[in-house]
Amino acid sequence: MNKILIRIKEQVRGLIERGALHIFLGNFVTKFVAFFGSIFIVRLLSKADYGTLGYMENLFHYVYLFAGLGLTNALFRYVILADNIIKKRTFYDYVIQKSTMLNLALVIVSCVIAVCYPHPEQFQQATWLLPILLLSIPLNSLVDSHTGMLRAMFNNKAYALASCLTIVLVVGLKYALSVIWGLNGAVFAALLAYGAMTLILTVYIHKCYFSEVPKEPLKDPKEKKAVFGYSIQYMITNGIWALFMLNDVFLLGQLLGDSAMVADYKVAYVLPGNLSLISSSIGVFVSPYFVKHENDVHWIKRHYKKTFLVTMGIVGLAVVAVYILAGPLITLLYGRQYLNVVPVMRILLIASFINNGLRYTNANLLSAMGQVKYNMFVSITGMVVQVTVNLFVIPRHGMMGIAYTSVGVYALMAMFLFGIFYVKYFRREKSISGQKN
Repeated sequence: MNKILIRIKEQVRGLIERGALHIFLGNFVTKFVAFFGSIFIVRLLSKADYGTLGYMENLFHYVYLFAGLGLTNALFRYVILADNIIKKRTFYDYVIQKSTMLNLALVIVSCVIAVCYPHPEQFQQATWLLPILLLSIPLNSLVDSHTGMLRAMFNNKAYALASCLTIVLVVGLKYALSVIWGLNGAVFAALLAYGAMTLILTVYIHKCYFSEVPKEPLKDPKEKKAVFGYSIQYMITNGIWALFMLNDVFLLGQLLGDSAMVADYKVAYVLPGNLSLISSSIGVFVSPYFVKHENDVHWIKRHYKKTFLVTMGIVGLAVVAVYILAGPLITLLYGRQYLNVVPVMRILLIASFINNGLRYTNANLLSAMGQVKYNMFVSITGMVVQVTVNLFVIPRHGMMGIAYTSVGVYALMAMFLFGIFYVKYFRREKSISGQKN
């Protein structure tokens, strides 16, 4: 027993030293500050101004799906795979240059559309404020690229600190400028915050990693093609997942037109949805190591089992705790008027366990190790099934129908992804072992 405890302590100590705790705390602080920051902004702005801000931020997120054509994700992968610091800088410089050019083009096109688009009368301020918000796209993308670079260099502590500092700057400036300048200040805040973080992270990365490293352009056409191929597939996959999050509420509102039910569903989804904090934190920590060892099937099999079981176990415990305490938690956070959402919330917790505990590990590792096309195909298939089924179940069963659909769709996706992972790595290991024998 003592030997087991000593071994556990050593493993925990090793994880802390490599920055696992920093990543979890960083993700937690990010979500915490974002959540309470939104409450502060609601209290500062008028209902009309807050509605306009929400309208513009929603459009911003749709446009941001195309930021840099997903090159930030390619940066993370190819910097890890580069076998020397000169090659790492080559990929870094290439991605930063190309993504910035693409983002500037995206800003020009989206700003023209934003100005010419006939916004609803209540959102007329968006005609000139939305372009200001869209100007932050290249800066936001650069921040994402630089934090991805920190992950690729296994600097988890700096990554966590950068994530926390970014959200504190965004929320803090949004609050301060809203006090001074109302809605206009809230819009300009993002531009200033991401501009400041871009400068800070650019200086930090160049000073820490590239101060004495010569520049070498990426010349190999095959490498350029590989980078763009990977990034576009990743962008599509991320876009599909963004739509997953939006489809339920959109279809519920469109098919039933019941604003109260939409509000109920959004409340029911908050806690199950935020359990992704666990799986994403584990994923952020382990994925660089899997990329580094992606050709070592024995290493992958051994560490995959640990990652899968740990993720499933922690998410499972969180789901059970929230499931049992669902009623008191809803009352505490939202009031007794929302107690009717508890049954739906419990079904969504089961869906969250399947999604975050079972599906996420396979999806994240497959994408990180260059197999993003499989994740993309499964995501597209899942979304098609989700929308098709919901069109039939929502008119008959409302939000409970959506919840059960989520359980089924996530289970289907989890099974497909596990099957793909098994064939790509577990069966491959067996064939390698058989050849050796």
